[in-house]
Amino acid sequence: MWAFKWFLAVVMILVILGFALQNSSQQVDVVFLFDVWTFEAVQLWLVIYASFGLGVLFWLVVSIFQVLELKTTIRRLKKSKDEMQNELDSLRNLSIGDDDTGFELKEEA
Repeated sequence: MWAFKWFLAVVMILVILGFALQNSSQQVDVVFLFDVWTFEAVQLWLVIYASFGLGVLFWLVVSIFQVLELKTTIRRLKKSKDEMQNELDSLRNLSIGDDDTGFELKEEA
């Protein structure tokens, strides 16, 4: 299985490298944030890879916050489960006897 993963990695690297080499002559002008940053004559493959990289970073930040939220939920639910388990154990350990009913029975003659 590890050989298949390495093979796929090599194929992906070759495809990316081939794409970059085929588009190395294509140049574009990039305007970012309403003319705050302007880059002229940037290679197309660099713009595409930078966009992909920024998308991955954005996804990573969002995922980190989602994981932290889920861990907080798991911690809260485990605490609730432990409290319920303790209550259930204490109820199971109650002795069963004549006086534990809480009612007084009067015999009528």
